[in-house]
Amino acid sequence: MIFTKRKTLFFVLGLTLLGVCVTLIQLTDLGMSAWDAVNRNLYEGLHLPYSVLNPGVALILISVAYLLQKKRFSLWFFFPLLISFYVGLVIDLLLLVVPSMVGVGLVWNLLYLAMAIVICAIGLNFILYCEYPLPALDELCNGIAKSLHTTFGKGKLIGEVIAIVLSVLLGFLFNFQDQWFFIGPTTLIFGLLIGFVVDGFQKTIFGFLDRTLHED
Repeated sequence: MIFTKRKTLFFVLGLTLLGVCVTLIQLTDLGMSAWDAVNRNLYEGLHLPYSVLNPGVALILISVAYLLQKKRFSLWFFFPLLISFYVGLVIDLLLLVVPSMVGVGLVWNLLYLAMAIVICAIGLNFILYCEYPLPALDELCNGIAKSLHTTFGKGKLIGEVIAIVLSVLLGFLFNFQDQWFFIGPTTLIFGLLIGFVVDGFQKTIFGFLDRTLHED
């Protein structure tokens, strides 16, 4: 793993785009992606800012990921916590300025969702290209895949199912049944499409980053 200024810049940009993605989804009335629904239930139930909530959830996820992979503790354990704090801070700031599409109409809500999927795919490809330590959720999915001797994609799918179950349980705990536990069309649409969009963009984005990061 080699750190450079240019790679770090694109890594931070990728994390920022993940925050933009979550913000856009938050401001629709189509529900949330599975893990965002977990965070939304905690956000509404505990009244914690995302800059506090995201690192807290990340701590749990990365701990489970380390246990699943039987990885030894190192200082890199804390890196996903810094990532989550930064993404949470981006979300908190953007929620103050980005217009909400709740109740505006289906077309505008779907436009926000489409933008979120594309932006997330670009951000994830930036992060994957840099080969820095993964965000907590992706590290967890990797841990699930390795423990079950399966692919990362299947680990990601299992992680999404776990998140849906957690969203329902937390929703009952905080009495969010009327909000359908913040689960909606996005939970299915985002979950089914994001992997394909990430793969579809990967060659183009990796080629762009190859040219950009290896310029003299």
